This record gives sequence, structure tokens and C-alpha cells, in this order.
Amino acid sequence: MKKMIVADLDGTLLNSLSKVTNESKEYLTKLKEKGFIIVIATGRIFASVMDATEKAEFANYIISDTGAYIYNVIKKEVIFKSNISKDIAKKILNQYNDDYLFINICEKNIIYKYSNLKEKHYHSNVTMDKDYILNNCKEITKISVSLKTNDIALKVYNKLVRKLKDVNITLMQDSFSDRKWIDIMPKDCSKFNGIQRLANYLNISNDDIICFGDGLNDKEMLEKCGFGVALKNALLEVKKVAKDITSFDHNHNGVINYLKDELNVK
Repeated sequence: MKKMIVADLDGTLLNSLSKVTNESKEYLTKLKEKGFIIVIATGRIFASVMDATEKAEFANYIISDTGAYIYNVIKKEVIFKSNISKDIAKKILNQYNDDYLFINICEKNIIYKYSNLKEKHYHSNVTMDKDYILNNCKEITKISVSLKTNDIALKVYNKLVRKLKDVNITLMQDSFSDRKWIDIMPKDCSKFNGIQRLANYLNISNDDIICFGDGLNDKEMLEKCGFGVALKNALLEVKKVAKDITSFDHNHNGVINYLKDELNVK
């Protein structure tokens, strides 16, 4: 019987140094060799996933960009991709004002960061030139909007939900931060939808899926997948919908230690 093991990255499989430990890589590789389907499901863009995991060789598949991009690691081929229109991106860019920190227009390999902040960020091209962004971005997988306070983030989120009906808009927060921001994905995309697409593609039952997460964009997959497990460090809202909680956090191989106890694979 096939089993799919799905893990988020930040706050879940990655530790606070944004690394997957060697112990985690080795054990997931062992499970992969024994026939388990190892899947990464993350909000990171694809290029960032490949860097953070050192090419993700321990995994079978990557669901990146919060479900907008699905990739077969072994065959090095794209299984699914979905995009946001430039018209939507333009509408969101036009909302920028003094309440905003930045707007990230994301492709699978690069982020166009629209901001008057001069901070540098890996995989990002920082600019205040809207035309440059819209002329150069090709396939927009996701848009992230960061505001100066959580109260403003909630107000902007409610405004965008009322105005934009052709995209999936969510409020996001990681377990290791109090800051909330807004993620905008193609209408048919979320981590859970990406998992379901992949499971259908592989003819795997939802009951045969176990997933791990910690942040708000993991809540749906933990609630709806066969068996959702929250990390010890997960947000309270995420723990409330999970079927179980790990004994160890993301800095102490929480995912791997849980799997070792449950699967009894040496």
C-alpha cells in the first residue's frame, strides 16, 4: 500500500537555521527507498526550495508556491502549474501606500519585490518600478503582501477578498513570528489542493496521506488530509485542527522522530 508523507518546510522540516538536518535527509531517503512517497509542500518559490533542501534529493515531489507548482524530483519534470494574471498583479501593485512594507510578485525562480525599502533578499529583485515588474514577470505563481501592522494586514485582507474574486486569498503567519501577511494564489491553488492533485495523479487515497505543518497555510491540509500532525512549535490554531502533535519541535527533528515512532522503519 502506498503512503504519502507530506512536510512543510519553514518551522517544520527546516530548523531555525533554515536547514534540513542530515538525520532528516537520511531517514526520509530511507523511507523513499522503501516505497514511501516523500513530498515537500511549502509557500516558498521553487528555486528557494531547491536551495534550502540542497536539491531535495530525499523527496519524490515538491509542491511549491503554495500549490501553484508541482514538480517530480526524480524525473525532473513539472506535473502541474497555475498562474495569476498580470491584470490581478497590477491591481494589487496599485494598492501600495505608506501602510505597505512590500509586495512580492513571485515566479518559480524569482521574486519581484515592490518596495521603497532597500533591504536585499535572496532570489529577490527589489524595485519601485511597476512597469519593470509587469514587463519582466512571466508566470506569476503567487503574490505576497506585507503590511506594517497586523491590524492593517487584516483590513487589507478583507478589502482584497471583497474586490478580487478570481484568486485565492489567505492570511498567513508562521509559527516563529507574530507577523501576519497576505498570500494571493491562483483560484484553484492551496497546499491542500496541491496534495490532492498529486494524490489523484498517483492514485493514492487521502487516507494514506500523513502531513506535517506549523503555520496558517498548513491548517487546511492538516485538517483535511488523512492524518494531519502539527509540530510542537505550531501555532495554536494549527494544533487545534491536527489529529496529533509531535513531541519534538522543528529544531529537534520533530517530523523524523514522529515518523520513527509511528512507522517503525529502521
